[in-house]
Amino acid sequence: MHIVSAQGPAPGGLPSDNIWPVILDAIADGSSLKSALRLLNPVPSYSWAKKQLRNDPELKAAYREAQQDRADRLAEQLIELADTPMPDGLDGPSKSAWVQKLRVQIDVRKWTAAKLHPRTYGERLDVSVTETQISITAALAEAETRVIEGRLEDMGR
Repeated sequence: MHIVSAQGPAPGGLPSDNIWPVILDAIADGSSLKSALRLLNPVPSYSWAKKQLRNDPELKAAYREAQQDRADRLAEQLIELADTPMPDGLDGPSKSAWVQKLRVQIDVRKWTAAKLHPRTYGERLDVSVTETQISITAALAEAETRVIEGRLEDMGR
């Protein structure tokens, strides 16, 4: 992935073009922006990162791509979590707590994936109309033809 450098130096004197590939790779692998920033030393502030993203269109596009990759990773984690076997030795309340924790983890990942990549993981169906030209005369002519054909069938019986 080709990453352009963000405008301005990173905190601690690190050049921005050295840290953004690390940040974007962590996001693509499922981390949030804040978690990805914590991987660096010194840790850049969240506001610094957001400012860089606002001011650099190419970096912003790479960030959006990383977010879509993050949504894909979160969707993969749903399957991994759903296939996780229950630990042995849990009593009734502990089993319930374990299942509830797993359910929350799954719900958070589903919600986040849907927000990051709604076209793929969102629950809303796209029923937008792309063809806006409708010929009323043609529709009426087709309807009239169907009526006439229906009458001819009835007469033929």
